[in-house]
Amino acid sequence: MWPFKSRKLGYALGSGSARGLAHIGVLKALVAEGLAPDIISGTSMGAVVGALYAAGRSPEEIEQIALGFDIKSLASLADVTMRGGALLSGEKVEAFLGEHLPETFEELELPFACVSTDLSRGERVVHSSGDLVRSLRSSLSVPLVFLPVRDGDRTLVDGFLSDPVPVSLARDLGADIVVAVDVCGAGRLFEGEIESAGGPLKDLRAALRGEGPRRRGASGLEIAAATVEVLERHVAMPALEDADVVISPEVHEFAGYEFLSVQRLVELGEQAGVAAVEIVRLRARR
Repeated sequence: MWPFKSRKLGYALGSGSARGLAHIGVLKALVAEGLAPDIISGTSMGAVVGALYAAGRSPEEIEQIALGFDIKSLASLADVTMRGGALLSGEKVEAFLGEHLPETFEELELPFACVSTDLSRGERVVHSSGDLVRSLRSSLSVPLVFLPVRDGDRTLVDGFLSDPVPVSLARDLGADIVVAVDVCGAGRLFEGEIESAGGPLKDLRAALRGEGPRRRGASGLEIAAATVEVLERHVAMPALEDADVVISPEVHEFAGYEFLSVQRLVELGEQAGVAAVEIVRLRARR
C-alpha cells in the first residue's frame, strides 16, 4: 500500500465480457505503483477479476489464469443446453470459478461485492455475503447466453442490465475515493452487409469455437452485441459521472466474445492504468 495514502480507495470494475480482461492490466499498473484497492466492487467480468484479487490473487496470477485459455479450454466450459432459451447452462463456468476462489465472501481478504439483475422484478441485486461462486455466476449470466440463476423467487442475470460499473456500491462498502474502470463496448456496427443465415445463437457457437464472425455488422450476433453495448453504455453513464476517476482502456471496439485476445486486452488495460497513476495518486492523497 502506498505509504501516504490516507483515504480508502475503491475500484469499481465494470462489465464488458472479454473486454473485462483489461481490468487485469489496470490492476497490474496501479498495484505496482502502490495504489492497491482497499475495496472492490464489480459487475460481470469485472466481478470475476475483482473477486480473484480480493481473494489474494496478484494481478500477475490472475493474468496467468486468463492466459491459460485457448480454443480447447474455452470449449470445455461451453456446456450447451436446450433449456430456458439459453446457449449454455453455466454449470462448468461455475465449477471453474470454484477451483480458483473460496466458497464465501467472508473468506475474502478485501471487502468485495458484486451486482446481478433480478428479472422477476427488474431490480438491481447486490451480493456481498454467503455463496461467492454462485453470486459471481449470477453476475455474469448474460441473457440468452447463460441460463439465469434461480434464487428463491428471484431470477438472476447479468448485472450489466442494472449497474454496469458499480460506483455507488464501492462507496457503500466504505470507499472514500472510487476509481471506475469502464470497458463497455462501442455499440457500433463498422462494416459489412447484414447476413440473414444462421442467427445469433448459431453465430455465437461459431464465435466460441474461434470461427468468427470477425467484422462488426456481418451477422445477427454482431447486431445483438452492438445492441447490448448501446444499452450498457447508457446505463453506465450516471455511475461514471459519479466516480472520482474514470479509467477507460482502449478496448471498446473488441467484441465481447474475444476471450482469445487476452494478452492484447491486458496490455491495453495496463497502458490505461499507467496513464492514470498520477491522477489516482493525487485523489488518494486528498
